[in-house]
Amino acid sequence: MDSTVYTTLYEIDWQRGLDPRAGVQANPSGIELVSDPADAARSANAARKVLRAHIDRGERYAGVANGVPRAELLFPAPVRFQQNRDYLIRWSTWLPANFSFDSRQLMIIAQVNQGKWTGAPTLALALLGERYALSVHGGAKHDTVSAGKWLCCASADRGRWVHWAIHYVPDETGQHALTELYKDGVQVFAARGAANAYPGVDDAYLKLGLYKPKWDMAPSDVDTSTVLYGPLSVSVSVTRR
Repeated sequence: MDSTVYTTLYEIDWQRGLDPRAGVQANPSGIELVSDPADAARSANAARKVLRAHIDRGERYAGVANGVPRAELLFPAPVRFQQNRDYLIRWSTWLPANFSFDSRQLMIIAQVNQGKWTGAPTLALALLGERYALSVHGGAKHDTVSAGKWLCCASADRGRWVHWAIHYVPDETGQHALTELYKDGVQVFAARGAANAYPGVDDAYLKLGLYKPKWDMAPSDVDTSTVLYGPLSVSVSVTRR
């Protein structure tokens, strides 16, 4: 990332609980705050709080958004992504030491959703087997991937915090579009000129949590999944592209 100056739009570290303005799309106990496993030496009351997202294949999701297996937190305004603005999104994930990978079904763990449009998320970070997958969608063909990449070795991330950052300049035409993904401070993906917003959408929003759309319809290797999330911050450049 360059030396562009950013101002913070939104941040949360979970120490005072969930933001009451946030939308919870989960079954009871699917989204909750727990002690940071990295603070195991501290008492439960003293340990840092982190977000826990959990889904179970044996549960019914009829009362959750679209009736699809998910445990997601939808962040409120001002976390809205306008086209041709320059954003930084930072968060962390922790895969438990006993996390089981599903080689047969993809699970989204973070996404920018396009609001009014139906179809794939504008940006999605997912797990399939022991690989991460980043997909970018935009332009009029909302089910066509405009850019993407497989990232190796999620199994090495069990039992530790992984720090993510997305540098995001949304643009439906692709002319000014920029999507960069950083993992632990290292750039692991970059796409310039690939449409990463849908036509007319200036209010895309951010979701953290687990989304597994075909879990109850197709074979799977796992019955439960849990991912922890550390602090989140969303910043925007003071200039418009």
